[in-house]
Amino acid sequence: MLRSSETLMVIMGRDIEVMKMEEPLGLNADILANFRQMLSNSKDNLAHTQFKDFVNQVDVSPTKRLENSYKSLFKALDKFSHGDMAKLLQHRFLFEILKASPKKRERDLRRIINHYCEFIQSAGSGNTVAHRSNVVRMAKMIQDSVVGMEAIEFDKKDNQFHTIWIKELKERLDTKDNK
Repeated sequence: MLRSSETLMVIMGRDIEVMKMEEPLGLNADILANFRQMLSNSKDNLAHTQFKDFVNQVDVSPTKRLENSYKSLFKALDKFSHGDMAKLLQHRFLFEILKASPKKRERDLRRIINHYCEFIQSAGSGNTVAHRSNVVRMAKMIQDSVVGMEAIEFDKKDNQFHTIWIKELKERLDTKDNK
């Protein structure tokens, strides 16, 4: 039987919500354990589906490394707080997906960034006003950094152009000195 110190998890669309229960419920421990396992599986399936959809959208071959990196981003987005913005902006998934792209031209990198910024606004399982507001802010900061790179004269014929471009983006998103 659950008491007020226990919680009940409810799946609502793509969101998993935790609610404190004030009234006792007639659930035994096995049912509760099965329910928790089902929620965990649902969240894992959501992460996998979101990852597959995104890599297909940006024409990148899915790898286990990229998927693990995405799962890390998924968890970070769900645990997001204002103090973690720098960590999210520097998350390895963005840079790994850019490096994994078979297309290395600037317009292709920008296209991936645009898809990424759209994607992170619905990624994760959080579906609160605060969560959505934070990921929209994060996407805007990334897009603003890319726009700021337009003034830089890169040698686009250099074989390492994409590496230099990604490094410059990473430096622009490094907010440690801007706090």
